[in-house]
Amino acid sequence: MSLLNSASMIGLLCLTSALVCQAQSNDYRPVYHFTPDENWMNEPNGLIKIGSTWHLFYQHNPTANVWGNLNWGHATSTDLLHWTHQALAITSENGVEAFTGTAYYDIDNTSGLGTSANPPYLAWFTGYTVANQSQDQRLAFSVDNGATWTKFQGNPIISTTQEAPHDITGGLESRDPKVFFHSPSGKWVMVLAHGGQDKMTFWTSTDTKQWTWQSDLESSSISGMSSAITGWEVPDMFQLPIAGTGESTWVLIMTPAQGSPAGGNGVLALTGSFDGATFTADPVRNETMWLDYGRDFDGALSWVNVPSSDGRRIIAAVMNSYGSNPPTTTWKGMLSFPRTLSLKTIGNEQYFVQQPIAELDSVGSTVLQIQNQTIAPGQTLLSSVYGTALDIRIAFRPAVSSILSLAVRKGASEQTVIKYTQSTSTLSVDRTASGDISYDPAAGGVHDAKVQVEDTGIVHIRALIDTCSVEVFGGQGEAVISDLIFPSDSSDGLALDVAGGNVAIESVEVRKISLA
Repeated sequence: MSLLNSASMIGLLCLTSALVCQAQSNDYRPVYHFTPDENWMNEPNGLIKIGSTWHLFYQHNPTANVWGNLNWGHATSTDLLHWTHQALAITSENGVEAFTGTAYYDIDNTSGLGTSANPPYLAWFTGYTVANQSQDQRLAFSVDNGATWTKFQGNPIISTTQEAPHDITGGLESRDPKVFFHSPSGKWVMVLAHGGQDKMTFWTSTDTKQWTWQSDLESSSISGMSSAITGWEVPDMFQLPIAGTGESTWVLIMTPAQGSPAGGNGVLALTGSFDGATFTADPVRNETMWLDYGRDFDGALSWVNVPSSDGRRIIAAVMNSYGSNPPTTTWKGMLSFPRTLSLKTIGNEQYFVQQPIAELDSVGSTVLQIQNQTIAPGQTLLSSVYGTALDIRIAFRPAVSSILSLAVRKGASEQTVIKYTQSTSTLSVDRTASGDISYDPAAGGVHDAKVQVEDTGIVHIRALIDTCSVEVFGGQGEAVISDLIFPSDSSDGLALDVAGGNVAIESVEVRKISLA
């Protein structure tokens, strides 16, 4: 075998380096959304704030860019914008992977896994035994403020045998423990998802380690719940204030695998009452229970241990419902931009209202503002602005039968179109020409949601654009559409135009987002 001469070696290295750089630049990695440093990510886990630090755990395969070998990845932030990758928190070992779960602060050390002077942080997760595909529930703890995690030696805390009377799948569909402390009853509560049975089970404990089944929640006990909403997963549960009333209600979030407005999986939320053992759901309406009407908002959870002085319920999900199909090579899966969740009465209905967290205002810069301008059919605004990481806010008064269209990531033959149709009060996102949609049959099409128009007649649209994603918030945040897009690098234009009638623009602001 002959050796390459020096010149050839240098040339090869330069070519290799160029190809790597080109591959990285074309890998769609977003600017201000969290992605794993490399390889696979799906839904968030154990979201918790400890001191001034926001902890993000997530399902992660550190060795390949596909689902499998699942551990809890870990990243930390002081502002939910700039993230620092940390070592794996809860690892796959001895043939047992660490599936989804949640975290909580054991302030009174009821678990005995810390001390009264240094109470532990606890994380519950599903143990997935690869050999027989069974699932049980397990516990880990941290006594160094979430930096490292130790698995409880007595795992599992709920075995497949204990689950068996409540899980007809033989341990194949019992997962994603949501755990919190219920002060009125003085007990810990665990909510488990049983995707194969379309139900949740509720368990209680006095010490976080020994658990007793209390009740089931099934679709048949929820008035208005469609039987087409199947494959229940990833529960979250908390109390949420009802804006303007001084009251609050219990909220149960879940991610069904089928039945969402955009097809496939999606995230819905129920309101109801909870006595420490049984959740009683209020009647639901399909028009108000979905938290997102796009294709890419999956497995949502909320941060816990957030100080009351903050007062926000902040949620995030994974933006990917296509498995390993999306055309990214070095990473797979990204976190939705964190958003606040609240309950508000609009008109005669109660809606879940979401908005991007205010921290986004602290980064980036305004590149264009428009005030009090009427746009008529045939006119186009924003065509002088280019960008792939943007925050766009529009307030306008539509004329009867008018349609306002905002094209983003616009190029010669590509664009993603965000549209408001006055006649139906409908917000939509059209990915038909958004770029590469060949990777999955569900990657294109149009998704829409109903906007509740204010008494003033003003309609608000806010669109977060970040390289390979759009998240659009309509009205007061009751209509949200989140979708992945994969356009060419050169498709970075904007266009705002109308059809069918004039639109009075109250204001437009376009901000370019940069974390540098």
